[in-house]
Amino acid sequence: MKLAELKSDFHSLIDQINDPELLSQFYDIISQHINVDNSDWESLSPKQQQELLDAYESSEDEDNLIPLSVIEAKYKQWPLK
Repeated sequence: MKLAELKSDFHSLIDQINDPELLSQFYDIISQHINVDNSDWESLSPKQQQELLDAYESSEDEDNLIPLSVIEAKYKQWPLK
């Protein structure tokens, strides 16, 4: 299904709903999803954004990665909840 068709079908479904509470629930779900996409990133300072990008780039080199077994051994005294 193409984007335009999907949007049209979605609008048609919304138009068929006469329950304000159900519409409100859909609205909340969709608006939360849309607003979350960049909100965490935008809340970071430029320095924090760059540090995150640098860390991601560094993680692309397997020599920079720490095996899960080492992490688990280091924190095994912490109980999982």
